[in-house]
Amino acid sequence: MIKRILVPLDTSPYTETALDVSCAIARQHDAQLTGLVILDIPGIEKSVGPAPMGAYHYAEELEEFKKQKATERIEELLAKFAEKCQHEGISHTQAQLQGSPSERILGESIYYDAVVVGLRTFFDFESSDGPGIPLDELLDHTVTPIYGVPRSFALPAPGEKLKVLIAFDGSLPAAKALQRFAYLELAEFAEVLLLTSAPHEDEAQYYLGQAQTYLNAHGISDVRQEWTQKGIIQAVEEEYLDWASFFVIGAHSKKGLLDFFLGSLTRYLIQADSKPVLIG
Repeated sequence: MIKRILVPLDTSPYTETALDVSCAIARQHDAQLTGLVILDIPGIEKSVGPAPMGAYHYAEELEEFKKQKATERIEELLAKFAEKCQHEGISHTQAQLQGSPSERILGESIYYDAVVVGLRTFFDFESSDGPGIPLDELLDHTVTPIYGVPRSFALPAPGEKLKVLIAFDGSLPAAKALQRFAYLELAEFAEVLLLTSAPHEDEAQYYLGQAQTYLNAHGISDVRQEWTQKGIIQAVEEEYLDWASFFVIGAHSKKGLLDFFLGSLTRYLIQADSKPVLIG
């Protein structure tokens, strides 16, 4: 059950896509959205840097200017967020915080059922001209499932099914992602492909069969299985990237073999920046 969704807001095109996706999830579950904005004081101070001899006053003015511009952008974002939610008829609230974006998002996320955020983030506002905190930084620490969205994405038209690829290797992270997908309650809207690249076919069929049985129990019947001997990234890139409209993968670990299957695919999909990804 999903009742609280956190949407960190920034000034990039990703925010518009994140709002579209989060509104669709909220409507399905009668959930509330929280638009989160963060004034990155440490980042602004770092961007100004230490003042050279005789330039302290200038540095102080520059810092205040950047804070003011960031505040103005934050107010604009919150206004657009409220307007979008009101137009869509979605229950919503807002949160304004100061500090390190990654730390504040992580701290807030534990009180939510899902976080919807761009695959490439820009939370630094006035402190940087490029991408802000990497999504990996959130994935390595959060206990909350993350829905990473690309720069642009069109939701399926009415009557059109969502084509979902679930990368499943029988590991605990993959099992968590499978469960969280089932909790989305998309049975009537989803066409699911279970994909694994386990080295032995009998092992692969066991994991895939168990995963399909679990999805069937949750009313998801349009499911097929695929076992490939190719590397998981090669298989996705050559055969499934164009077909799938939504990916489901386990949150990767930096330790051991879990990173080989799930982590490498996670990084590939973030870099591809073309399809939404549920990272459980």
